[in-house]
Amino acid sequence: MAPALRAAMIALAVIATACSRRDPVTSCDQPLAGPWRSDHAADERWMILERSGELEIYPLFPDGRPEGSTADIETAPRVIDLRRTPSGITGEIKRRYMRGGVECIAKAPVHVTSCANDVLELVLSDPSPPAGFEPCTAARPDGSRRERWRRE
Repeated sequence: MAPALRAAMIALAVIATACSRRDPVTSCDQPLAGPWRSDHAADERWMILERSGELEIYPLFPDGRPEGSTADIETAPRVIDLRRTPSGITGEIKRRYMRGGVECIAKAPVHVTSCANDVLELVLSDPSPPAGFEPCTAARPDGSRRERWRRE
């Protein structure tokens, strides 16, 4: 291969690599949009969408029926709604449950505790299936846990 062609190919590879890299996340004040992989389970990937200080987070994996949910209950995937506040990033994780035509939305708190080295650290718990549907009666959420999400 000619030296000039080889140099051009190397330069092109360097430019392509440089252009595809995002700035690393070093602060929770930075944009966090994009895909993230959880350390909670090998297949858990989440997509963060960010608009005007609000973060919507959706699972990129089959988010099926949680433990404690019976076969007569339809279960929607979880969604996480967060907002930036002066004291940090906080919000709720929600899951919609339905029995017959009756809907019940279970919620549990979520807090982002750290954003550094392309890793988000969150404290959260999964919403439990409702204790009752008519009226919608919340069950106590599972115990909270810490998760680390790595930017992809």
